[in-house]
Amino acid sequence: MGEALWDLHAPAGIPLERAKLLRRVPGGGAVNTATALARLGVPSGLCAALGDDAMGRGLRDELAAAGVDVGRLALGTARTGLVLVAVERGEARFQGYRQAELEARALAAALPARWQARVVHFTGIAPVRGATSALARAAARARREGCAVSVDVNARPRMWPRAAHVDGGRDLPDRARRLPGHTSSARDDAGVRGCFRLFEQADLVKCSAGDLAVLGTTARALRERLRAEATLVVTDGARDALVLGPGGERAVAPRPARAIAPTGAGDAFCAGMLAALVWQGRERWGDAALMLRAVARGHDVARAWVRRKRG
Repeated sequence: MGEALWDLHAPAGIPLERAKLLRRVPGGGAVNTATALARLGVPSGLCAALGDDAMGRGLRDELAAAGVDVGRLALGTARTGLVLVAVERGEARFQGYRQAELEARALAAALPARWQARVVHFTGIAPVRGATSALARAAARARREGCAVSVDVNARPRMWPRAAHVDGGRDLPDRARRLPGHTSSARDDAGVRGCFRLFEQADLVKCSAGDLAVLGTTARALRERLRAEATLVVTDGARDALVLGPGGERAVAPRPARAIAPTGAGDAFCAGMLAALVWQGRERWGDAALMLRAVARGHDVARAWVRRKRG
């Protein structure tokens, strides 16, 4: 569950400033993960909020055609998000047109009473007061139902407040005042704290090196905030993934790949891990050997994703 939107891609090698045609592709962390899982043969559904508009209904229909269960998609008043994407020299540039706070509140309102799933995966969560607390409670409810819970931090720099840059949300108001140019707000502080409460419910947390920079923390510091039996996986592009879990710390190297379409690689990585874990009971997710195999599968799925032309 999480963000669902349209990516509008400029032609390869053309900067957004000069693009005259844009190609529409389903996007957002939750969408990418759900569609990658469906492509891997894993039954997947999407809980997300879309606008009750042509773009929202079109996205819902396209996801259904891709084999994703859209029964928990909610159509509401917040506009369907758009993100412009340009890939130059293998690097993606983004420009978003989104209503992040409205999206977050609509997502919180769309939460189901019961999950009825083996795994509940959260991704692309905006740190909005009240909304993140509701998601943390939903994760706790999923655990009580016996679901495994995974989180992809996916901290969008433009959506996370500067207050996030203070050691994972601890002592936010006082320490945030020491950051140049930052104006702390109760909304931002509470939203960040809610995100960390969500992380603390997870059996598996995946974040990138960029996410750690946005959060203003380190891999070891974040791992200390998680459940003792949880695993933290930190990715860094084409470099080794660091796995920190009950079995200690290990690095898992990916195979080299020439990226044709790098957008969504982290979401595909999550799908690969979940595909390896979904049929295992939650109690086995703390097994170090199983998690290392899952991370290797994540690398392979991400590699196939970035080498594949889409749209």
